[in-house]
Amino acid sequence: MHLPKAIFFDWDGTLVDSYSFLNDAHNHTMKELGFEPMKEGEYKKYFGKPRETLYPILYGDKGEDAKIVFGEYVLNNAHKIKPLSGAIELVEAVDQMDIPMGVVSNKKSEFLKKEAEHLGWLEYFTIFVGAGDAAHDKPSDAPLRLAVEESGLQTTAPQDIWFVGDTENDILCAKNFGCKAVLIIEGSEHNSLSIATHPDVTAENCDELKRILFQIDS
Repeated sequence: MHLPKAIFFDWDGTLVDSYSFLNDAHNHTMKELGFEPMKEGEYKKYFGKPRETLYPILYGDKGEDAKIVFGEYVLNNAHKIKPLSGAIELVEAVDQMDIPMGVVSNKKSEFLKKEAEHLGWLEYFTIFVGAGDAAHDKPSDAPLRLAVEESGLQTTAPQDIWFVGDTENDILCAKNFGCKAVLIIEGSEHNSLSIATHPDVTAENCDELKRILFQIDS
């Protein structure tokens, strides 16, 4: 295995610890629109799903109103987002290796950029592709394909590109595009998702993925 010529990352659950933040954002939105908030742990089954799937389930015919309320909450509270353990060291290491990086997420790019700005990470990423930027969101490869094209990497062979994520949608997106699928997730889900999705590379956390890159580079 050789070092990738570019790495694209999912955002929520991959580089930033946003589960509780997004859970709170949706519960705030539900209360504002007159819905009962989700029970403890209920949001887990929705985490990482594309908006066109998630909003009809949670908000029914109030989906468009929900997007507005949710968006205002996220933009006003971006300072609450925290990086996952080892994430900043991973991003810095990839940057020092001169490997171009981008973000491909099912969160709107406006929110991604705001959160990246808060973390001081804007300088590391050449592109942010979020919900609605491409014809379809993940697990389609459309957002990843758009990110590659807008990063000027369209002549780079897909197999020389890594896409790193923590959900089945991320691995399917990578496989649909034909690049290396990298699963990064801790705990009991690591083995179950590995078996279900057959990623090319697996790591339990950002520190382990950084070690894998250093081993390839040595």
